Amino acid sequence: MKKSLLALVLGFVGAGTAYASSVTLYGIIEEGVLYTKGKHQDATVQLKSAHDLGSRWGIKGVEDLGNGNQVGFTLEAGFSPDNGATANTTNAFTRESILWIQNDKLGRLAFGRAATLGSGLGSYDMQTGYAFMNGYGLIGWDNCMNNFLRVNNAVIYRSPTWAGWTLGLMYSNGVKDDTAKWSKNQHYYGAGLKYAQGPWKSSLILEMETKNKEAAPQTKPKYTINYGVEYNTGSWTPMFTYRWVDQDGNVKGHKFGLSAIIPYASGRFKVAAAYQFGSDERITGRSDKITHWQVGAAYEYSLSKRTVIKPFIGYAGSGKGWKEYGYVNDGNIYNAWQAYIGMHHFF
Repeated sequence: MKKSLLALVLGFVGAGTAYASSVTLYGIIEEGVLYTKGKHQDATVQLKSAHDLGSRWGIKGVEDLGNGNQVGFTLEAGFSPDNGATANTTNAFTRESILWIQNDKLGRLAFGRAATLGSGLGSYDMQTGYAFMNGYGLIGWDNCMNNFLRVNNAVIYRSPTWAGWTLGLMYSNGVKDDTAKWSKNQHYYGAGLKYAQGPWKSSLILEMETKNKEAAPQTKPKYTINYGVEYNTGSWTPMFTYRWVDQDGNVKGHKFGLSAIIPYASGRFKVAAAYQFGSDERITGRSDKITHWQVGAAYEYSLSKRTVIKPFIGYAGSGKGWKEYGYVNDGNIYNAWQAYIGMHHFF
């Protein structure tokens, strides 16, 4: 590993003067109306930003150094078109802030803040196998089984693609801060292998986050395994995904998802169902066994290459074990329906 990283760095030495450079401004705006009705709760109607895709703007650039070498960066910030607020009041570029160096034969080495390998987000995500990876509230893959999202102080390696295979490695010296000594920082470790060739896509991702053992000696690390596979038949794409989680030694479980993307007219249908089971040791006074299920469908109609209209309906429910502790993207909801009509625009 050390020799590979050294070779990557040395590959850029003597690259010569720059041949070309470019900077691009880009973004997404999404807005819609969301109806939610949870069991024993009042129905709500919201003007909802980022129910599927997070609204954002960003700047990315690349400089060609010659001899197959490049240097580049990505700076990306989130915002809410509901009220114009930034997604984070302390970080200017909370979604991604990365400087990278790349060689065509050796791969890319990147540094900064980024989404993790199994997050379903950002430039270095490797997830496959589910039609609603992060969006659509109750039907999103992270619903009731949160994965790692974004980390600061990251070092990332992404290999070139060999016969469809790509390797990704990621380490964070401090998920939030790395100013304390090494043992007091929260560390993230990720390794992923992705295959994408012809009609097939598949990935296997292993991730771990350690805690501050001095501040909380009883706290255990969090582990996840993500596996996904999908196959484009030419008329539709069936998908399967699986996740195993051991979160701090408390929440342990398995989640399975079946979904599909079906092109139709000038858009595509997306349908999915998922089931989760496991245990949650935080539950007292009853069995710690937990179950969760979700099902939903959406149609994404393209008004143009940059603009999409998207109606959606979904349902998620949990067994009684999670009546008090269940988590969904929109708050603690035991059993709930959602309906949404929205639009996103790329620029």
